[in-house]
Amino acid sequence: MTITETSKPTLRRIPRSAGDEAIFQVLQEDGVVVIEGFMSADQVRRFNGEIDPHMKQWELGQKSYQESYLAGMRQLSSLPLFSKLFRDELMNDELLHGLCKRLFGPESGDYWLTTSSVLETEPGYHGQELHREHDGIPICTTLGRQSPESMLNFLTALTDFTAENGATRVLPGSHLWEDFSAPPPKADTAIPAVMNPGDAVLFTGKTLHGAGKNNTTDFLRRGFPLIMQSCQFTPVEASVALPRELVETMTPLAQKMVGWRTVSAKGVDIWTYDLKDLATGIDLKSNQVAKKA
Repeated sequence: MTITETSKPTLRRIPRSAGDEAIFQVLQEDGVVVIEGFMSADQVRRFNGEIDPHMKQWELGQKSYQESYLAGMRQLSSLPLFSKLFRDELMNDELLHGLCKRLFGPESGDYWLTTSSVLETEPGYHGQELHREHDGIPICTTLGRQSPESMLNFLTALTDFTAENGATRVLPGSHLWEDFSAPPPKADTAIPAVMNPGDAVLFTGKTLHGAGKNNTTDFLRRGFPLIMQSCQFTPVEASVALPRELVETMTPLAQKMVGWRTVSAKGVDIWTYDLKDLATGIDLKSNQVAKKA
């Protein structure tokens, strides 16, 4: 599909306080929306403080399709291991769950976390080609706009996102295009999601997007893709990496999000123990006080 200046869509913005119904309406229409104040200023400050000691340069040489995207990035993934705020607050966030229930509930039933990362793009970062989150699920690409909703990305700004420092670029309406197998348009046809720290650009697995070029000389742009997924697809991050002692400090809802409880796919239980509830089968506790080191 060709994007012209006269047909170029706009990126709508809506405050968190508008609630999940209003936000979801825009998401359905455009495939993307900026949620202003998704995280509070205090949450951003505390979260960055938890993450700072663990950020590291991405190690290249993995020979995967992701490698070219990750050169010039610093990253930290598997965030439940490193952030109490992530475990206790974000995984229990009412707006996040309200939106996930609206998107995934009718087709899939339950949902869970597929991946969570903090990514920093360095000055000179070359940017990404436009792509869709569900490109990693071939059946969704084949089915195109008719595929079930597979992913929902709450991509949250942890620093300022500007056009100059490479704010993620998005194409509203691209979730409704007829041919998902066609080569994507050039990145400069997309709209930079300019945001303040704590704002989130929310988009589905069908929406074209990509990190922009960091044209600054001294600014590390930090973003936080928090990607939820239909429970009918395998998460990117393996839940076995989380120690049981840590998982048992979490709420039952948060435990389910990170793959430590059974999920229901429209009445069919998935991720079970002896075909029964996983948490019951392994006697999993919740809301426990963390043991001191």
